[in-house]
Amino acid sequence: MTKAKTVPSQVSAFAPDWLQADAERARALVGEAGERGADLVGAWIACKNAAAVAEVAADDGAPTAARKAARGGINVLKSRGVAIPERAREGRAIVPSAATYEAWFRPPDAAGTSAFTLGARGPGGRYRLVDVIIKDGTGLVSAAGMEMSRTQLRETFESIEQRFGHAPAAVPIAWARSRIAAARAENSAEGTPVPLGLEQHGDLLGTAPASAPLHPADEAGLALPARDVALARSGTLHAEPELRGWLPEPAAMQQLLRDVDQQKDALKGADRAATEAKVGTFIERATDAYFTAEVRAKTAFRMKDAAISLMARGETARAADLIVTARAAGSTDDGTPAHEIPFLRGFFEKAFGLAAARAARPAG
Repeated sequence: MTKAKTVPSQVSAFAPDWLQADAERARALVGEAGERGADLVGAWIACKNAAAVAEVAADDGAPTAARKAARGGINVLKSRGVAIPERAREGRAIVPSAATYEAWFRPPDAAGTSAFTLGARGPGGRYRLVDVIIKDGTGLVSAAGMEMSRTQLRETFESIEQRFGHAPAAVPIAWARSRIAAARAENSAEGTPVPLGLEQHGDLLGTAPASAPLHPADEAGLALPARDVALARSGTLHAEPELRGWLPEPAAMQQLLRDVDQQKDALKGADRAATEAKVGTFIERATDAYFTAEVRAKTAFRMKDAAISLMARGETARAADLIVTARAAGSTDDGTPAHEIPFLRGFFEKAFGLAAARAARPAG
């Protein structure tokens, strides 16, 4: 009796036309696969699709995880006796017949400022790009056009990663265009000026889809933990580079410091535990006062956006915690106060810790 061959899980997870993709289509599919880009490359390796693997390996603008998997896959395929296309082995991508549109996203800071980079890769492999900055409550802030080679684009992204701890994450072009269009509508609603020269990048910005595409965090289909489990771990999310700089607005922090300072005399002689308990009470009050229903909704929206970057870095478990915590933070229906969500309370705990550290430094 002949034993049936076991199909690798990576292979069975993708449609046959994806597995048989040629070099020209490979790069676009990796971008469409999003977080599963490296898994798609693994499936190509298993299927001995050398053309697709080599294309991604040679593309410096491909998502980091997929590119690394492809470059490792070249050696795997060679060891199996699979011929690697000569052009890719020399580090040159197969020339596409038309421009390929791609998009990358940099997650929001505490003020809600985020960025998109939209690019068209031409037949020569060079990118024509527009970098768009958007801000909650304002809309489009700036739009700057540029041209780069794939190597220059990769080096730029690596520089951003070194500075912020995370590189721009590849996102579906339709979603990026939809968000930029929504930001432009916000300019009209808020009466803020649209950046000059925006029309010059019309083909890159495209037109917004009739209905908003699925958010990449939802499209990823992550296995989400139970709410109580995610919330218990949520305080540690502030250690992630995407969230490390998230702090309350200065006015809210100054009010907390004034409240604590007014109790300075009353706390003299108190032991450490009593002092920490009193400060903890002030932090809880500040958290609840600051995180109104509106602020909670805005914060939850930004948290979900930040999850895109965590997924791109391969931190899927942390991204899942962030998504679940965002849902809890954005909902006030169950009456859970903000201070009972460790991630929200962490804004003020972190800010107070920074203030205390500065106060403890010797003068001069």
